[in-house]
Amino acid sequence: MTARRNPSVALTARYRLIHLLNGVLIRLLWQVRAEGLEHWPEPPFCLVVNHHNAWDSQIAMAVTPATPRITWFGPRTDDFSTGFLNRLIAYAGVAIPIRRDGSDLMSAARTARQLLRDGGVLGIFPEGHAGYRESAVLPFEEGAVAFAAAAEAPLVPCAIVGANRLWWRARITVRCGPAVATAGRTSKADRPAVEAEIRNALVRLLPTEEPTLPLRRPLERFLTTVLEGDLDRARRREEQGL
Repeated sequence: MTARRNPSVALTARYRLIHLLNGVLIRLLWQVRAEGLEHWPEPPFCLVVNHHNAWDSQIAMAVTPATPRITWFGPRTDDFSTGFLNRLIAYAGVAIPIRRDGSDLMSAARTARQLLRDGGVLGIFPEGHAGYRESAVLPFEEGAVAFAAAAEAPLVPCAIVGANRLWWRARITVRCGPAVATAGRTSKADRPAVEAEIRNALVRLLPTEEPTLPLRRPLERFLTTVLEGDLDRARRREEQGL
């Protein structure tokens, strides 16, 4: 695994370049816009994002400013030297990698907590794996609240709406809501209440029902699954028929 274990919080020239090129690519593929960026506090904070597919971090980065720099918790992979996306992530230094078997999860968690203590922004998908409904989120895994509480950093809910099924020039909105504070609520006993608050805040940013899909969805199968691994493609094929 070659991705950086000690990610930088500095706005380097390499990060600026990746951020710029990513924004150009995403805007060529889809019609994307952001809402609620005024809710972002000063770093450090944890950006809590719902999860539809492997494009989610790129979509979020495309409509958010280059500063503060976002570092993502994950993806799960055993080798960042294989695959275009893995090599790009390793080059950009935008991720804290986790082995598929979870054997280095404690080390990754320490890195995430240190990133927040250093004044960084940690992007995390608390559902753990992709869900296929626009109007709901899966149960949260442990992580986001614990990382934020250790640094007394706020959690910012961020909903990506319209990215469950992707076709060329689809409309996608990235919505951010008011931050949920962890200051004064850092004990293990406080975590369930904080998790419920950030989960409810995220759900409020989602549509109340599943959207009606247009009849024409150019390149849908390719764009939705091109970055996914075999297991995720199999899940999506079983649940969505793609």
